[in-house]
Amino acid sequence: MATDYGREMMCFDSLKTGRFVTGPALVAQACYGRLTTPRGMLRGGEAEDNYGLDLTELVGGTNTKSLEASFPGRIVAELEKDERIESESITVDVLALRSTDGTVSFQITINAVTGAGPFELQLLASAVTVELLGVTTA
Repeated sequence: MATDYGREMMCFDSLKTGRFVTGPALVAQACYGRLTTPRGMLRGGEAEDNYGLDLTELVGGTNTKSLEASFPGRIVAELEKDERIESESITVDVLALRSTDGTVSFQITINAVTGAGPFELQLLASAVTVELLGVTTA
């Protein structure tokens, strides 16, 4: 029997009225929210105080190699807080992309497994925004 996480309106970059996500796509959407929410922005208790890793706050440092190396560990640590993800299944690949004007962005690919199946979440993070490149579920 498959795990049921319910359903929510699709809301990666913007609310998609009438479109819903379920299963691994719902967990991927929650991961996107975790990686675009500044820590401490949610109201509530201790769990809410420790929620979030705003990738845009991290991008733009002077040591690109150090940042690129630290991204996987930081992302995994944040995503492991979601009980729906099998923590040992999370892999993160990061590729630094330098534009002609010298700015750096990071292409991030996250693979994870939930009780409802696997998903791949692809993001492009810059100092200004985190762009959703794609979500793939099995």
